[in-house]
Amino acid sequence: MYAPIFVRVLLASLPIFVAVGAVTQGCQTDEDCSLNGVCRRASGTCKCDLGWKSDDCGQLDLQPATRWTGYNYTNITLPDFYSTKGGNSSWGGNIIQDRDDENLFHLIIDQFSHGCGLSGWRPFSTVIRAESRTGPTGPYHYAQELLGTFRHNAKVVWSPADEKYLMYTIGIETETPDECKSYKWANNVSVSSAPDIRGPWSPSQRLLNGTNPTPWPLWTREDPTSDFSLGVEDNLIYVASDFNGPYDLIRSMPWNTSDYSNHWTEDPFLWRDKRGHWHILCHWMIDITERGQKYPRVGGHLFARELAGNWTFKLQPVYDTTVHFTDGGRTDYYRRERPRLFFSGDGNLTPLYLINGVQEFNSSASYTLIQPIGQGFKAYERGLGL
Repeated sequence: MYAPIFVRVLLASLPIFVAVGAVTQGCQTDEDCSLNGVCRRASGTCKCDLGWKSDDCGQLDLQPATRWTGYNYTNITLPDFYSTKGGNSSWGGNIIQDRDDENLFHLIIDQFSHGCGLSGWRPFSTVIRAESRTGPTGPYHYAQELLGTFRHNAKVVWSPADEKYLMYTIGIETETPDECKSYKWANNVSVSSAPDIRGPWSPSQRLLNGTNPTPWPLWTREDPTSDFSLGVEDNLIYVASDFNGPYDLIRSMPWNTSDYSNHWTEDPFLWRDKRGHWHILCHWMIDITERGQKYPRVGGHLFARELAGNWTFKLQPVYDTTVHFTDGGRTDYYRRERPRLFFSGDGNLTPLYLINGVQEFNSSASYTLIQPIGQGFKAYERGLGL
């Protein structure tokens, strides 16, 4: 079984996990600042990193979004659609800046074929690529299908050690029925690779049972390893000596992660920050647990100094279902899930944009929303000449 030295040391130390509420007194450690900033002990206050705010740096500093950016084609009906209720619906994605053209951005998206929408995600979900030449927020326009039915939960990362893109998904290759309906299948995580974001993509290779894959390469300039980390639903964390696996479970959270508990989450997004600390952004389902509703508290945040170390889950929302727009209006969404972040490429990993799948009240349609974070996105876009 693969176990890096840092993992063996941490496992031997029998770490204690913490689930806490918001900080009510002055900070004492950087953990009191959610590892999204540093604690100024003399004053007991947190100095938050760019993109984060609040007394404990526990909230994303979201800025007004621009309407009709992201990827929204819910008003489109095509000849092969079985239903016209959801239009050409999608459910979140991740932004990839082109490696050869800095002004070209790709959005890798879960899109539902035949107009079947979010309720028919299994088996109608496909993975597509859309393009934008107007910046990371888009609007994005359809470019190509990367993987057909049934593929879902797509997450793409660049592997410096392998010099190729890796796409983690759940699903199987299958034909779809001739009407919109949903199936129940056991989920499994697979990986596919390609030298270019456009492909060709290798056949998906099954890795483990689970859903909501969130990979992060352990490669650094100081340690150019091929090791990979992989998070899945319930914030389970695996590692492998290369992306093909096998993947070994190194951490599971000790609190109750079952449905309808206070710690019930899905859709994790795992990353390592500029200090080497680890974070997970996730869909927190606290309002389903407490009120039977999918809103407004939806964004959860977990953090740890080490991948296999002492994880903390602050039971407070890092964002909610309300989005303000540059035209002065706002939308209170019925659902806002599948969080992804796009970071600055300067080594600081400043979060610049939040990507979500969203659904409005009284609508079967869903689409992919992109919202700027903090003030760093403005400098980033100026650097692109936008």
